[in-house]
Amino acid sequence: MPNPDALGAAAVARWPDTLQVSTSADGSHVRLLRRRLTQWLGGDHLDTDTIEDLVMATSEALENCCDHAYSGDHAAGTMTLTASHAVDRLVITVADDGSWQLEGADTGHRGRGLTMMRELVDDVAIEAGPGGTSLALTRYL
Repeated sequence: MPNPDALGAAAVARWPDTLQVSTSADGSHVRLLRRRLTQWLGGDHLDTDTIEDLVMATSEALENCCDHAYSGDHAAGTMTLTASHAVDRLVITVADDGSWQLEGADTGHRGRGLTMMRELVDDVAIEAGPGGTSLALTRYL
């Protein structure tokens, strides 16, 4: 598993190649993954507001993964950030190998992450199963 320093120093995929980064689901890695995504999104192909919305929604998904996917008896696992570009859309996926927490369950000090994500992107799709959870954020171009 990469350490935070290795994440910051590794080469970043460039638009439009797919970005994929996996690391331990530790809150200290979220900032570095946001930076990697911002670098990938950068350039003259997207406006600043779109980039900020995508990074904010993704950051919330990453934080949710760290806070909720490995609660209870689960030890911290892995989270994977993937960003890809198609002709008419961007899809950013945050996946983990933890367990899904039902909406409305007592999740502690947070709880508005999915609402915020839905306000920042065009579509939020969640797939949860015994092998983990995948949350896809889609922005149509």
